[in-house]
Amino acid sequence: MKLRAHYTMKVKSIASIAFFQEDWMELKEALLLAKHIDKKEPQSLLSFEDEKGAMWSMKELEKLNEELRLEPDQLQVYFDASFRKETGDAGLGIVVYYQLGQDAYRLRKNQPFQSTTNNEAEYAALFEAVKALKELGASRNSVTIRGDSLVVMNQLKGEWPCYDDIHNKWLDRIEAAIKELKLTPTYEVIDRKQNAEADQLARQILADVPIESKLKLEADGAE
Repeated sequence: MKLRAHYTMKVKSIASIAFFQEDWMELKEALLLAKHIDKKEPQSLLSFEDEKGAMWSMKELEKLNEELRLEPDQLQVYFDASFRKETGDAGLGIVVYYQLGQDAYRLRKNQPFQSTTNNEAEYAALFEAVKALKELGASRNSVTIRGDSLVVMNQLKGEWPCYDDIHNKWLDRIEAAIKELKLTPTYEVIDRKQNAEADQLARQILADVPIESKLKLEADGAE
């Protein structure tokens, strides 16, 4: 969850002055900021806005933080597909990085898929990634979704129109799944090199090498 602070200062003989933070911060950072605010001031003077425009008091954030303590956070999704036009065989590859408490984890998964186009396979890969987030128990948090398909990413961002009925069905499925989990997505287009891990997984399943693993990562990112 991304937040930014709203603070109202009351000054004698002057109307209240409101201050708004421009940069976004994580939930934990917001709670640390709240603790540094002068405790003599009423808590009602400080509030936090989330990415959806909802306002939170410090007490509400503390309660939410406790509820989310055992849920995945810092969600990063990578997805890709490999497609054989002559047979319709496709491979889907997904990678999810996330935090659980103080620990970092990586989920890697691939699976076969029958597709009509490479773009449909890309949509299917992302849909499987969202399903994986649900299985992990992710909800109410921000998620960064990264892929190298300009068609899929720009249509999801609403920057490109979608005239294909099959693509529209996948768009609806993905958006409904994200809404169900109350996630706030950010879509980032990356190049193929940056998406090498998901691409490799997609290719491996086409070679009949299924992979599904969840690993705890060390502090330096090593397995």
